[in-house]
Amino acid sequence: MNNTQVTSRLNYSLNWSRNVKVKSKILFPKNITELKKIISKKKFIATGNQRSFGDNAINLSLIISMKNFNKVISFNKKKGIIEIQSGTILKDILSLITKESWFIPVTPGTKYVSIGGMIANNVHGKNTFKNQIKYHVKEIKLLTTNKKFITCSQNKNKKIFETTIGGFGLTGFILSAKIKLKKINSIYIKQEIKEFENYNEFFNLSKKSNKYEYNVFWIDDFKLNKIKGLCYFGNHIKDNSLTKKKISFKEKEIGLLSFLILRIFTQNYYLIKIINFFFRKLKKIFYTETSDLVNFFYPQDHFLNWNKIYGKNGFFQVQFLIKKKNFIHILNRISHFFIKEKVFSTFTIIKQFNEKGKYLNFYGQGFSVSMDIPINFKFLKIKFFFNELFKEFKVKINFSKDFICDKKFLEKNTEYIKFKKNLSLFNHKKKFNSLFSKRLNL
Repeated sequence: MNNTQVTSRLNYSLNWSRNVKVKSKILFPKNITELKKIISKKKFIATGNQRSFGDNAINLSLIISMKNFNKVISFNKKKGIIEIQSGTILKDILSLITKESWFIPVTPGTKYVSIGGMIANNVHGKNTFKNQIKYHVKEIKLLTTNKKFITCSQNKNKKIFETTIGGFGLTGFILSAKIKLKKINSIYIKQEIKEFENYNEFFNLSKKSNKYEYNVFWIDDFKLNKIKGLCYFGNHIKDNSLTKKKISFKEKEIGLLSFLILRIFTQNYYLIKIINFFFRKLKKIFYTETSDLVNFFYPQDHFLNWNKIYGKNGFFQVQFLIKKKNFIHILNRISHFFIKEKVFSTFTIIKQFNEKGKYLNFYGQGFSVSMDIPINFKFLKIKFFFNELFKEFKVKINFSKDFICDKKFLEKNTEYIKFKKNLSLFNHKKKFNSLFSKRLNL
């Protein structure tokens, strides 16, 4: 292949959590012709902006970056339907669509994800209803392993459409997608932040979530039969007088002093508890009832390189769904393990979840728990603990973020078997494959 057409480079940080250290070649094709040439190569995986927490966009030898496929193909401002190439970063379209009073209907916690990545992982966010991007994707254009183009939707080529959304990039190159946007009146959210200090208060707050479009719980601490944190509620403001306000992004790299402080706190079992306690007490008092979309949905993006505070070993995120009847018991089990081993999550988020789905998508009813855990010499012990917990309670795992699940957990799972069967129809000779797909034998 002509290197003037396709740039390549070596990279050691291949995902956002910096927990995979391999020397993979990355190609940056500029057009369809170059993509077709790549398909003739052995095996590879496509990636967007390398913001995955797990290993689903990493191949040991060859990664294909879709960053050059970053155009807005069309935007119907009246109907709110946008067609975008898959390498487009969410941030790059937010200014365009909010200016016309539209917003992305489901968004993850960062705006630096690619559109293709959002679809391949069927992302969810803070929505209390229809909390998966799949509800809003109207059409996908794919380039498959046999170098053919497929346009798919709920009405056309439905099987590959449903396998691609939440298919971890294993059905082909996602070239572009049509998405139905959400109509908004302004770039502002009316938010409420409530403190809770026990499970009764937690559950009482959760009952109120159906009155709001968005809801999430930030957990300060949880111990045996105890839980403390903040509950965030939000609704889009309907005040037309704020319509002309434009979205703005105020972000920066972490300064040396901030970096050193955060580095110390995120590596210490006791210090992280102190910083979380003060954050909870101050945030419940000092917050603005009117928040713009950026601060409400993407607070972690304020520091562009916050992932580096975890050091060279990085961290891993585990997200799983607990049925309400097991909720307190499972959190007690995790708490007991954390206290015993002096292990901790720097960032714990809980969301109510009530979603339908299939295959390896993240769906079900209960409470979604997400934890960011620093990687250290206890990693294997932590991995074993969570895998045993998952098996015992048959919990749902968010595989779009997974880094630790054992394939034995899935061997008898009917949706896993169906997903594998579908992939065999589209991903001939496992041309598209990743560390994730090999780990789970997909």
